[in-house]
Parts: sequence; structure tokens; C-alpha cells
Amino acid sequence: MTQRFNLTALLFITLVYASSAYLMRGGRELNVVSTTTPCNFGTNGSECICPGKCLTYRNSTGGCEHNDCWKWNTVTEKCEPDGKDFIAPMVLQSVPFTGIFGSGFGNIGRWDLFGAYMAVMFGPVVILCLTCCYVMVGGMSQDESQQDLCACIGKCGSCLWCVAILVLYIWGIVEMANKPLAPFQDWQGNPIECALVG
Repeated sequence: MTQRFNLTALLFITLVYASSAYLMRGGRELNVVSTTTPCNFGTNGSECICPGKCLTYRNSTGGCEHNDCWKWNTVTEKCEPDGKDFIAPMVLQSVPFTGIFGSGFGNIGRWDLFGAYMAVMFGPVVILCLTCCYVMVGGMSQDESQQDLCACIGKCGSCLWCVAILVLYIWGIVEMANKPLAPFQDWQGNPIECALVG
């Protein structure tokens, strides 16, 4: 009885400690990063002069906030383009095994282009499965001319499918090299689109 009570008490104390440690003052604020940049020395309020052209004074924060698709580098004190990284999606799109699936576009959140890749990749497979089901149910006669026509359509279809995959693969590399727009956030957390950086 006491061993069961000790185990229950230990479990209860662990849960209370874990929840109280998470909810302690400041525990929820660890992920909050301030993007406010102070005004140049000697200026403030409506007379604020921001240190860079990529910054704009905002009354709501009392400081300078970065413009869309820009950030302020506090070390070099210069404006830099901001957005999602370019290298990882480019590598994913360049490798043939992942590039034919459009994984580089999925990595940057361009689900429209990723969906197009998946449709080209798996759409013909679905059509092939449906055609096989139709043939197995007996929808086609054993006429030799129809069998020749099916073989021709199969060969032409697979050739066109391979060409479509190859064209999309090469187009994806070129498009990724041109750094397409990708979903991002402005200084308030609103969704915007910015070019890839890196």
C-alpha cells in the first residue's frame, strides 16, 4: 500500500512541478524576440530618425521596425534582405530523387507547386490503376486490334510521363535558382511573401 502511495505521490509531484515550471513568470515569453530597433541617438517620438533605410518608425512600438522582406543587422549596422533560406530548398530540388517530387518547393511552403509535382508524379499511376481495374473486370474484349491499341497507348503514355517529369525537374531547378517568392511574416506576424535569401 505504501509503495503504491509513494508511486502515486511521486507522479503527482512530478506533474505539478513540470506544469508549474512551464507556467512560471517569463516561461511563456522565451520564444518572443523583440525586433524593435531604437532610434538614432538624440531622436525619439515623431522626430525619430531610424538608423537604416529598411527601418520605419512605428508609434505602436515606440521604435523602428523593419520593412517587409528586410532585417536590421545589429552587428554590422546595415540592412539585409530577409526571408527563407535558399540553400536547403535548392539542394532538395537539385537531387534527382527528391527533385522529381518537388520537395524543394514543399520545403519553402509553396504547396501549390509541390501539389503540381505530386499530380504529375502520381496522376498517371492512378489512371493506370483505374485502367487495369477496367481491363480486369472485362471491359475490354480480347480483340487483337484493341490489345495493340492499348500497348501503343501504354508506351506513348509512359514516354510522355517521363518527359513531363524531366521537364518539371529541370524547370524546378531553374525556378529555385531564380529565388522564387515564399511565404514569410512581417514585423507584426502577418503573412507576406519574400524572395529566398542566401
